[in-house]
This record gives sequence, structure tokens and C-alpha cells, in this order.
Amino acid sequence: MERRATSRKVRILNYETDRKAFATMMKVTWQSYGRSNLDADTMRYWFDKLIDQDMPAVERAFDEWLKSQKELPTINEILKLCQHKVTIHSRLPSPLSKQANQEYAKEVLDFVAAQPKAKRDYKGWARKIIANPKDHIDIAVRFAQEALAAKT
Repeated sequence: MERRATSRKVRILNYETDRKAFATMMKVTWQSYGRSNLDADTMRYWFDKLIDQDMPAVERAFDEWLKSQKELPTINEILKLCQHKVTIHSRLPSPLSKQANQEYAKEVLDFVAAQPKAKRDYKGWARKIIANPKDHIDIAVRFAQEALAAKT
């Protein structure tokens, strides 16, 4: 049996070492669903289709299927379950050193300090409404007049 080339660095199914475990797993799966006949051709076909997967992933896929489904799986469904699931932990960058964190914090503080200070005109919105009272509803105009009359 010829092995296909793969770019994955995990141990893929090997006919010599994994065939007995694979056959047992397939027989148990078929018996779990009330099917006692599983011929050698079916097992070889499944093994050939799953040859690019690693054995632990195939075992996990069959276990997951047995726990959640009420009918026999298809090869496509097992292949989908074999796909590597990316977790948030595998996407996070490696943590920076304490010195790198301090340098980055200094850069952020310098950037913030270099920004111009915003003028705080808390009643600017009211002046805009009073300048064009026809563009706003009556209650907005009244609130703007009250805000400008308030002593704060």
C-alpha cells in the first residue's frame, strides 16, 4: 500500500502498526449500531480514505461520533471530525518579556503625551442648538437654553 505525501508533521495512519486498532475500532462502531457484518473490503476502503489522518485524531472522531449520533458515520463526516480544531490558545502570540512590556508601555505613554489636549467645551452642543433652533425639536432647544443658563 503506497502512502500519499502530506505536509502535516503528525504520524499518519500506518498499515503495519495501526491496522489492528483500526479494525477493532471499526467493528465496535458497526456493532454499536446493530450491524454485525463488516467485511474486509469495507475496512480497507475506510482505511485508505483515512490514511492521511493521524490515528489519535481518527479515534477521537469515532468516539465523538459514537457519543453524539444515532446512525453510522460517513467517511466525509469522520474526516470533518478529524480536522484540527484551532483553539484560542493556539492563536495567541507568545508572551513578551517584562522588559519588552515596559518598553511598549513607555511608547504608548509617550504617544499619548504627544497628543494635543482637547479643549473641553461642555456646553458646545447647547450653543450649536441655540444657533439653529429651527433645525431641532422644541425639547432639545429648551434643554440647550437650560444648560446655558445653569451655573456649573
